Amino acid sequence: MNKKLALIIALVMVVSVCAVLFVACDETYDLTYVSWNLGTEAGNNTERKMIKAFEEEYNVKVKIMEAGAGNNYDPALDAYAARNNMPDVFMTSNIDYVLRNNFAADITEFVNGDASGDWDKIPSAIEQSTHYKSGIYAVPFSMHMMGYFVNVDLLEELNLSNELNALVENFTFEGFKNLVSAVKGQNNGSGAKCIGLSAEDTIIEWYPAALNENYGWFTWDGEQYHLDGSEFATAMQEAASLRLNKLTYDSLNDEDRADDFEGVDGAVQLWDQGRLAIRWGSTYEAPNMLTMNPQMNLMFLGVPGGRTPIVPDYLAISSSCKNKQLAYDFAKWMSFSPKGIMKRIELDNTRMPNTLPLITDDSVIEAYFDKYTSVSGILEKYDSLDKGIVQSVKVVPGYRLARWDYKTGIQITKDGETIENCNIGQLLDACRTGEATLADYANQINAFANQQYAAAVAKYKNYN
Repeated sequence: MNKKLALIIALVMVVSVCAVLFVACDETYDLTYVSWNLGTEAGNNTERKMIKAFEEEYNVKVKIMEAGAGNNYDPALDAYAARNNMPDVFMTSNIDYVLRNNFAADITEFVNGDASGDWDKIPSAIEQSTHYKSGIYAVPFSMHMMGYFVNVDLLEELNLSNELNALVENFTFEGFKNLVSAVKGQNNGSGAKCIGLSAEDTIIEWYPAALNENYGWFTWDGEQYHLDGSEFATAMQEAASLRLNKLTYDSLNDEDRADDFEGVDGAVQLWDQGRLAIRWGSTYEAPNMLTMNPQMNLMFLGVPGGRTPIVPDYLAISSSCKNKQLAYDFAKWMSFSPKGIMKRIELDNTRMPNTLPLITDDSVIEAYFDKYTSVSGILEKYDSLDKGIVQSVKVVPGYRLARWDYKTGIQITKDGETIENCNIGQLLDACRTGEATLADYANQINAFANQQYAAAVAKYKNYN
């Protein structure tokens, strides 16, 4: 044997041994997992502590696979899929993504085989969002509520406590408008000008459901949109009225802001300065609100009519996962297991975590709200979640196109500039700002939105 051949054989043997060692190393893990909320290993946040606790509870090893956050997350999953290396369990930005790409396994057999009954304690609006046709393709991972937060201290300074108390007792849209209007032009205790509401744009998304119990977010009824109906027209009219009367920070022009809010960089900064009475937001923002304003008396009102919008996050179990039962147990531990939630409450050391309990289990709810008491109103809205509505971004196929991105072929003038081929979002904004009239376009907008849903569903060829 010549030296060159011997060297080649030696190299092949080394590579083979390394490959075997690599496989053996991988085989020491029972599951692989990826999510955008894991932080760093050095940071060892609550999510990583939950994984460690699961390993100890089940005597298994979970390998954390790395992925980016924000806009980098889905491309990282795409890259894993391209290498036939999808994580066994992964957080997904929306259910449409996993169905369209055929990434998610149907977990119906594991849900039906779960004798604990815990799945049945998930709020119905969220549980239903995991279904497609005859299958279940996601595990609800966390839950947030959207609605209006109130700076109670500011309203007390403005002698509007009675109005706020009346609103808490009977949260009507009329009372909401009146309270927002009452703040206009007033100064706080430091003499700084205040305003009642951050923005009016979300009203067209949640208010139709307050007017019609058959509607969800953005008039969605589970099968189609109703953007040509009277409820959506009323919501647009109310949003346009708030803007026309300059009752929101978002509605102020540059001159208004220079006169009364010079140096303020957006509604959030105005809120932090104690000059904004009511702010639209989500409960996942509450921890930051408490950090930025530790002394603020903060209240969560939800939305007029009481049909609180819900924002879920989801985990999916990969179609390629070899141990789907263990994957289901892990996903449950991280999300809706009473034992897992209790462990999460034990491990968390913040004034308030950025997620709410995912099941209506009395012992879990009691433990959670006994520990986290910094924001009043959240428990009351949590108790009525069964009539809540799920925000459509993560659950309705084709929603982003239907709500914002689809090019309509319609020409409009917005902010003094001509847009030859505006998208739906631009057209709706123009209707809200008075630069277009909804009645002229409602039928077209509704048709476009429903077409985008149908086109998205048509891509789910592998699901019965």
